[in-house]
Amino acid sequence: METTSGSDTTGFTFFFLNEADTVEAMAGRIVPGNEEDPGAREAGVVHYIDRALAGPYFGWQAAYREGVRTLNAYTTERYGKKFFELEEEAQDDVVGALERGEIPGFGEGSEAGKFFTTVWAHTVEGMFSDPAYGGNRDTVGWKLVGFPGAQYGYSAEEMRYGKDLSEKPLMTLGNIQKLAREKPELFYRRPGPDPSVPAEETPEMPTRPGEPEKPPGGGGA
Repeated sequence: METTSGSDTTGFTFFFLNEADTVEAMAGRIVPGNEEDPGAREAGVVHYIDRALAGPYFGWQAAYREGVRTLNAYTTERYGKKFFELEEEAQDDVVGALERGEIPGFGEGSEAGKFFTTVWAHTVEGMFSDPAYGGNRDTVGWKLVGFPGAQYGYSAEEMRYGKDLSEKPLMTLGNIQKLAREKPELFYRRPGPDPSVPAEETPEMPTRPGEPEKPPGGGGA
């Protein structure tokens, strides 16, 4: 099967290429799509998951690495190919078996199902989070559900229950930040001076071995 992760120039910070291709293929069967009707593959969900694992989701790194290895070992033994190399129909069969906890090698209990659930949850996050986090490329996820994105405000009419906002211009965090620079008057500012942190609440910067605790020339009596 064709992969998009191998040709994407964004790059990966955690996944090896085989891992990225496998996770991308899994996400592509969880939210399938094509160029006319984009899904998780077209939305670049694998890049969201990769960035998350290299950052705040680092606790799931081992689960992904071992889960992908076990999944590819299973498909290689049964089909003679790694998961991402299978035809979509075979991938669907494997993903279904994984969800039901029927793939061997994941240990006792429902470990296979837990791995599927983890990838499923992160796929949904990557499909519908702001593009700033690596997924939802071209806001295809938001367009799919008619979500207007990161708006700087809503009118009373727009906040009415059931109001259709699909025609409202879609905005991302990047759009909001650009607008904040160009038209700061649109955004609320707290009256008075900007808040400051009292000196007693400011932690001291750590020093390296051999460095003075305070910089020279810092003044004093």
